[in-house]
Amino acid sequence: MLELTYETFARKRRELKHRLEVLLRSEELQQYRELWHEHDAEPVFCTAAGVDGSSNCIRYKSLLLYAVNAVAVSYDGSMREQGCADVDFLIPYKYPSERVDLYRSTMELKVALSAADDVELLLLDGSLHSALTAPKQWWRFMEEDKVEEVMSYLPVLEENRGMELLAKRLGSRLDAEQVMLLEYLEYLVAIQKLIERGVHSLVAVAKTSTDSSFNRGIPDMAVLEEITSGPGYSIPRDRMIKMHYPIYDDFFRSLVFTRFYARLERGKDMLMIELPREVGDEEIRKLLSRLRHLSVEGYPYLLKRAHRRVVISNREIERIATSLGIGEKTGREVLAW
Repeated sequence: MLELTYETFARKRRELKHRLEVLLRSEELQQYRELWHEHDAEPVFCTAAGVDGSSNCIRYKSLLLYAVNAVAVSYDGSMREQGCADVDFLIPYKYPSERVDLYRSTMELKVALSAADDVELLLLDGSLHSALTAPKQWWRFMEEDKVEEVMSYLPVLEENRGMELLAKRLGSRLDAEQVMLLEYLEYLVAIQKLIERGVHSLVAVAKTSTDSSFNRGIPDMAVLEEITSGPGYSIPRDRMIKMHYPIYDDFFRSLVFTRFYARLERGKDMLMIELPREVGDEEIRKLLSRLRHLSVEGYPYLLKRAHRRVVISNREIERIATSLGIGEKTGREVLAW
């Protein structure tokens, strides 16, 4: 079948190249130049922290073994780190990928919260708006008495100041649906606290974005990457939240997220930058000067270092499984202890 794939590509190669060239030369694409401000920011010192996390897991037929961690790498003239981690079995075994991802996200938020008061810039990998709007509406179809029982745990989640994943321990007597809602509540508590406390310092940075205002569906980030080469930034756009939440609904729906694209150094990658507040041109330029000071090769060094510190590879999660004495047959049909 691979041979057929290459034959198909050979047949369509000229057509594909032509379509690409036409697209990149289109007048509509060139209109994006009007959205771009050339600006070579002068580096300005600031205290900052970069936060990232990682997760990995091994699925067996009867259970799932996972590992998650997160770290905040802070800089105020010297470098320091603080973080947390968890290794456990996923119980109950339901929606494993989504829940392990949520564990990692919650841990990242809690680690970020621990560093929020000590820095001028708190850098997160990704997008807060996207994290908040990822579809998790299943809780709206739960029985009311089940939801009420889970909500009774909310004060404990709100009072917690630690970085542990508390919902896992609190939910030992709840059914699978309730445990998932409790884990989601812990995530919402963490992100609400972080935005409220760090609204003026939070900066989300991403290397990719699929947002598109171009009528052919090409991501704006890709267009700007193609038609510009020097440092600068795009005209910012505001984004709001329309979905509903089981807690803090008014708070989340009142937020305005400012998103724009920027290149910090000539010839380097375009970045998506997002702030959980409205900002003007002057504040954007001030932010870019601070990011320029913190960046190496056009990307914030603290985020790069945080990422290197947390990656949990397949080899490492396999090593954890082996050290637990877990054996497996082909296909992971059973566990042998």
